[in-house]
Amino acid sequence: MNDCIFCKIIAGEMPCHKIYEDDFVLAFLDIANDIYGHTLVIPKKHYVSVKTCDSTTLARVIDACKKVGNHYLECGFDGYNILNATGEAAQQSVFHLHFHILPRKKGDGENAFPTLSGCKEDLSDVCKALKFEEEKKQTICDENCVVLYTDGACSGNPGAGGWAAISSYKGQERVLSGGEEMTTNNRMELMAVINGLESVEEDVPVKVFSDSAYVVNAFLQNWIGSWKKNNWRTAGGSEVLNKELWQRLLKAMETRDVEFNKVKGHSDNEYNNRCDALAREEIAKLN
Repeated sequence: MNDCIFCKIIAGEMPCHKIYEDDFVLAFLDIANDIYGHTLVIPKKHYVSVKTCDSTTLARVIDACKKVGNHYLECGFDGYNILNATGEAAQQSVFHLHFHILPRKKGDGENAFPTLSGCKEDLSDVCKALKFEEEKKQTICDENCVVLYTDGACSGNPGAGGWAAISSYKGQERVLSGGEEMTTNNRMELMAVINGLESVEEDVPVKVFSDSAYVVNAFLQNWIGSWKKNNWRTAGGSEVLNKELWQRLLKAMETRDVEFNKVKGHSDNEYNNRCDALAREEIAKLN
């Protein structure tokens, strides 16, 4: 997100007073400096709020909050608040998911909790109005074909990389993932599709969903046809990058009817987010 101040901090375009960092999370002092040690903990991927963040990433952010908070206890504090605002109505001011950590000492005189107006409704009525109905789990089941979500990721590009694929057929889900110590993002995107397709029985239709324009447009815009016609050369005459992976992908497609679909990355698509999280976990295993 070009206009997000937190994304600029993550990219190194703006300075910050860094407290903690790992592959997925960054924690730094709040520029407001309104209480000693006021810290912001954010995911390195842009999510607007808790509402749009996938569960795996959210768990990493919360774990980082715990790690930083407990570190502050070792620094001599007696406790800490963890606060979050989700949405404009909740006074969220920066629309990149973040948690506030406020280190606390006994008798410090700070009050992190607002004075509220009070609710006049009976709690049983409130519970009836707000209680969860039986949750219907989102599925990607299509009785007529295999639905395959894929994603790849790379740290450094080139660098350590990971890929993941989640397929579903007649209610049965299969999850695959893997990684390589030195690779590129595009190679990981291809490996995700290749491994996903190779795991599907032959002669079964497959709908592939990927956020990689590199992979999807090769088929939707028929780049692949031009490459094959030109003996795996681009229009400029250079050899097509990752030729061996494209050829392996085409081999997997020979006995499967494959349809490619582009999805928006890093949005609210549960399965795209799951694949992304799994791919990044593979990267973490290599570091």
